[in-house]
Amino acid sequence: MTLSSSFRRTLALVALALPAAFPLGAQPEPQTAGPYNTLIIRNATIIDGTGAPARGPVDIIVKNNVIEQVVAGDAISRGRGGASSAPVPAGGRVIDGTGMYVIPGLIDLHMHLNDSPGIPLEYQYKLLLGHGVTTVRTFNVGQMTPEQMVAEKQRSAENKIVAPRLYVFPFWRADPRDPRFSNAADAAAIVREWKSKGVDGVKMAGLPGEYPDIFKAVADEVHAQHMGLAVHIAQEAVFPMNAVRVAADGATTVEHHYGYAESSFTDRKIQKLPPDYNYASEPDRFYQTGAVWLQADLEKLHGDVIDSLLATQARTGFTMVPTMVVYEANRDLERAKSLPWHEKFTLPDVMAHWQPNPKSHGSYFYHWTSTDEGDWAQMYHRWMDFVEDYKNRGGQVAVGSDVGSIYALWGFGTIREMELLEQAGFSPLEALHSATEVGAISLGDHKLGAIRPGYTADLVVLTANPLDDFKILYGTGATRQASDGRAVQVKGVKYTIRAGVVMDSQSLLQDVQNMVSKAKTGNATSGGRQ
Repeated sequence: MTLSSSFRRTLALVALALPAAFPLGAQPEPQTAGPYNTLIIRNATIIDGTGAPARGPVDIIVKNNVIEQVVAGDAISRGRGGASSAPVPAGGRVIDGTGMYVIPGLIDLHMHLNDSPGIPLEYQYKLLLGHGVTTVRTFNVGQMTPEQMVAEKQRSAENKIVAPRLYVFPFWRADPRDPRFSNAADAAAIVREWKSKGVDGVKMAGLPGEYPDIFKAVADEVHAQHMGLAVHIAQEAVFPMNAVRVAADGATTVEHHYGYAESSFTDRKIQKLPPDYNYASEPDRFYQTGAVWLQADLEKLHGDVIDSLLATQARTGFTMVPTMVVYEANRDLERAKSLPWHEKFTLPDVMAHWQPNPKSHGSYFYHWTSTDEGDWAQMYHRWMDFVEDYKNRGGQVAVGSDVGSIYALWGFGTIREMELLEQAGFSPLEALHSATEVGAISLGDHKLGAIRPGYTADLVVLTANPLDDFKILYGTGATRQASDGRAVQVKGVKYTIRAGVVMDSQSLLQDVQNMVSKAKTGNATSGGRQ
């Protein structure tokens, strides 16, 4: 009997989903190990992050934390690459990648990290790493100062904690204790001070009233220091602002969807708002920030606006970071509340933060209607078409999740953002490219985001092809049917490798589940592995 290719693939995935038994006396692998003097992943198929198609078999040879060689084998006989057939030195390791796929470590460019007893950093870090996220650009780590954020970044770099690589972009905030933040003449000095301490960039949100002076001073010095500048355009700006202007004035990235629709207005400068609109009311604010897309001039949006952004990208390297996932509840609240991973992976304190509460930012669903959802669904159509058109014309679009708010969870949100890029029209290769090489380029790190000799060994080893279905990257896996008709979950992330350190991804995720289980029964939240 001849089996169809799709059925053979299903059987293979099912086999991978079944738990492997350890031989008598054998021990399970350590949760983290390395970096090794030599690490070889043999006979795998790679998707290198550049947008190039999958190829294999190859052997990936890593020395300490750097990819030394990618050696092609024989695709017909699945023979191994000759260069890696030499004996592995003592202290080295070989991973048999036969039937597996390797991608670069995922890069999430929009991250907020909590640091509280009920939501420990260990929980967030292991969720991210368990999903193959090896690098994040974070705008805060709880209430840490910029100096403390840099220290946390260094602890990760030195492998003192199990954590992704951190790029820290502290918020630029008006501070009565330090009036320099409200004075354009002092802005450059603060940026230089942050740079000297190891800060990677600046996050500006709700830009100050002195925007033309302060923002320009920060942007100019950020570029002079080869740092990054992430901007969240907010409605409370003293005068009308839009993404075209903010990008042209020096933003490295514009976060979310704000400012693009406004850039298309031809008959006015600001959005039309109802007379009873109150910015302090989050249901009002979040509804109107979506409804602005229903006022956009679509011809100008897809014409002059994209033209201007592309011209800025050519000059400055500007990158769009949409963060579609964090607003998805606005178009389907019940779906967001009932996501399948909440039961086992969402801590009680996280879920409590998401419950409707006028005093809690992002918890505005105490009056959210079917009309609101309908308008946001229409907004998503326009937003996705815009992002797709921008990408098709050469625009850089990166993956950012903005998790921790509005029912979006660490790790899961990064994968969902890739799925949403697919819904916008990106091919799987393009979505993966956005989550790897584009993110690295935006960070200015040209040794991340791709599988190439000389690059940092940030890799994810998968038991299934992610281009077939990004859902296999979820900690909950993707549902497949076994030969006997049973539904099984295929969990595709086997190893997450950050800077040559090999981590057992499913063990990390099991730690998270243990934390959630203990928290629900009133016990400590720590998994005891950090």
